[in-house]
Amino acid sequence: MSKKNNKPPKQVRAREKFIATVLKSRTPIVHRKDISDWQAAKQSALRVDNPRFDRLQELYDYIMDDAHLASQVQLRKSKVLRSEFALVSENGNPDDKASDTIKGMPATRRFIETILDAQLYGYNLVELNPQPDNPDPLALAFIDRRHIDPRSGTLLIDTSDTSGIEYRKLPEYGTYILEFRGEGLGLLDKAVPHALFKRFAQSCWSEFCEVCGMPPRVIKTNTQDPELRNQYLQMLSNYGSGANGVIDIDDEMLFVATNASNGEPYENLIRLCSNEISLLINGAVLGQDTRYGSNSKEQTSTDLNDEIVESDMATVEVAMNTIVLPALVQLGFIPQGLRFKFQEQEDSAQLFTQTMQAAQYFDIDPEWVKEKFGIEVTGVKTYGGLGDPGDGNNPKKGAKQGNQGDDDNKGGKRSKQDNKTRQNAYFPEFDPFV
Repeated sequence: MSKKNNKPPKQVRAREKFIATVLKSRTPIVHRKDISDWQAAKQSALRVDNPRFDRLQELYDYIMDDAHLASQVQLRKSKVLRSEFALVSENGNPDDKASDTIKGMPATRRFIETILDAQLYGYNLVELNPQPDNPDPLALAFIDRRHIDPRSGTLLIDTSDTSGIEYRKLPEYGTYILEFRGEGLGLLDKAVPHALFKRFAQSCWSEFCEVCGMPPRVIKTNTQDPELRNQYLQMLSNYGSGANGVIDIDDEMLFVATNASNGEPYENLIRLCSNEISLLINGAVLGQDTRYGSNSKEQTSTDLNDEIVESDMATVEVAMNTIVLPALVQLGFIPQGLRFKFQEQEDSAQLFTQTMQAAQYFDIDPEWVKEKFGIEVTGVKTYGGLGDPGDGNNPKKGAKQGNQGDDDNKGGKRSKQDNKTRQNAYFPEFDPFV
């Protein structure tokens, strides 16, 4: 490691003032949103003068209640979060001490999640608070995205304000205040219409089941007594929980038959929206299409998803090296001259296959096999010291085969091909580890 990396870190000190505490929080308005809400929120964010992102961010939080969208986002993020990483020096050698330091900090995982969320929501702003005497040495405060104008770098105290704090001009920016940017309005902007249409279809299907799942009930009567008519109405409304009632002998109760479908239009729309969300977030429909799925299709989908994950990992590496690590150096958590790098993942299945093929011709170190695959190798498997079951060194089979050979030779029935087959009792593909 170079002398530059051996420079002792600065003394970490805690902060006393935070800009996140001066924001005036407002309770979001929860109501059923549709395409008009999305268009209005998007228009507000794209305004040239005084753009506002609060309505769009509330809409993003609204569609994240969709179970399928949330699961797809978590699937994409989890593959990056579970990948191994290390801090390496300029010559590519890992710094074990510094790597262990950031791996032991819960803030490191939050940094990676924040970078990935910036690709989804369009931007993220966090505030750091070093805590030297705390088990969690670095706390992260996420600043509400509704109060941020990323285009002008303004932090609004209240979402209705026309001016605010220019956070990029603060001395804490780049050290205690870190900003992460995505592309455009974020990936979730493209997911909004599909999530809204899906929720609409689910709501309509629910009403369809309510109306057509149980046949409508009708009571035919010619009575003019309002009290009796009200009793009939009350009886029909309670008929779902208590299937009994009393009517006049001259009245008639009917169950109206419906010839409606079983909801294929709603099901098709929901499936279409779910597939579009999957394609948007993970690049493929993974493990969902059970009607037309196949092993080759799933393998192709997995390969496409791996391309997106590798792109996310490259984005995380750039953000960590240009934004996070310089701040951690200034705060005294790690020395200078290090880079964040994900470690390459080995294909264990392919490596095992290659190892078994090489074992036919080369000696494999048992300790290496144990370390890589967890297989306890005690030695090469033999046949109880009897030797090759096809040669004369095996006293049992050799004698038996010799007697049989004499019998065959006497009759003149054994051919040269039979002799060759008998001599090769096992093939060159013999696996010494089996």
